Amino acid sequence: MTTQQTRTRVVARPRGKNRRWVVVAVLTLLAITNYLDRGNLSVAAPLIQKDLNIDPAMMGVILSAFVWPYAIMNLPSGWACDRFGARVMMILAAGFWSLVSIATGFVRSAVGLVVLRVLLGVGESPMFPAAIKATNSWFPKREKAMATSVFVAGTQVGLAVAPPLATALMLAFGWPAMFVGIGLIGLVGFVGWVALYSEPDQTEKLSKEEFEYIRSDSGSQGEDIGASTEQITWRRWVTLFGHLPTWAMIVGDFALQYLFWFYITWLPSYLEKAQNFTISESGIVAALPYIAGTVGVLVGGRISDLMIRRGLAPLDGRRYTIAFGALITGVALLVTAFSQNPTEAVVLLTVGMFTYSLCSAPIWAIATDVVRSSTYVASIGSIQNFGGFLGGALAPVLTGLLVASSGGFTVALVVTGLLALVSAATYALILRKQIPV
Repeated sequence: MTTQQTRTRVVARPRGKNRRWVVVAVLTLLAITNYLDRGNLSVAAPLIQKDLNIDPAMMGVILSAFVWPYAIMNLPSGWACDRFGARVMMILAAGFWSLVSIATGFVRSAVGLVVLRVLLGVGESPMFPAAIKATNSWFPKREKAMATSVFVAGTQVGLAVAPPLATALMLAFGWPAMFVGIGLIGLVGFVGWVALYSEPDQTEKLSKEEFEYIRSDSGSQGEDIGASTEQITWRRWVTLFGHLPTWAMIVGDFALQYLFWFYITWLPSYLEKAQNFTISESGIVAALPYIAGTVGVLVGGRISDLMIRRGLAPLDGRRYTIAFGALITGVALLVTAFSQNPTEAVVLLTVGMFTYSLCSAPIWAIATDVVRSSTYVASIGSIQNFGGFLGGALAPVLTGLLVASSGGFTVALVVTGLLALVSAATYALILRKQIPV
């Protein structure tokens, strides 16, 4: 047996036994509310500036206050998810971030908003490490990426829903009530998690057939994929940084998240300034990549799992899907950089977001395959996400500097496209072996 392969027992998928998908449904609701809380401030920003007399520079500080705490706290939150389990950490996280959102509606100062956005970043950081820990417990390897793709698609839904929902609440009740309302939606997900989530071996309503199916990917050496008796310590956690695959994941996701945050922060400006769309036109056109991205997330998870069902080692199925998506995205953005045709540019950017999104589910699912022991799943996933959010934090700033210095978007798009190619090469050529823990 190689380090990347395990012998699996052939167990038929249980018909009508879908408790594991109930878990995914709750995770999807939590992912949507997670992104609603991230996106509501940008919608309310103009009214907040006016009501609280906040200047643009300070508003920029408030808008960016979420990112760095979120990125940094991914590291200890991943360790905590592995140490204390997905159920406990998600209860703490979802309850906390929902209360922070509600509290934002009662703040009347710039400093208070900065503090609460920092706390929101801290509170939301366990969301995806806990989610991937949960899917690792509830799904066999051949279904993990598909399960992950469903709740990751919820992030795209959150991005799409946040502007109209937040705007409707704000126009009807005011911006303070908007924060309270979205926070209450988060508490619905929190209650669902408390009521419905437990580990498979502790779930009374789980049938024997579905339990056997979930456990059908136990290794030939008898590893229990859902739980581990090993206790992760900080000393053992730090050793993860001593392995090349860890750094390949950090660099690869850094490049991919740089790309994603280029879309989130600069796409409307590119459409207006480089392709001469009006503001109203760019608002409609800018939605097209995210619609394609939602489909791409689901397709990427399906492709990754299909490769594994057809005999490819799980780690290879994940990294090849990521590398393919990143490669096509890089080419699309490099061509976009020199496009003078608005329709062509929109098509290329939409294709680029679709192929980028092929990577989204395998990026998280790969955390379940790159380590031998389930003890380290959340930790390695959060370390990779830390690298990704460093790229996400850099993208808006560097893109702005490149646009200002070059007088256009060509250089910025070339840099973004080249980083996508770096990510493709990293996952395809460097991330080839498991981390031996």
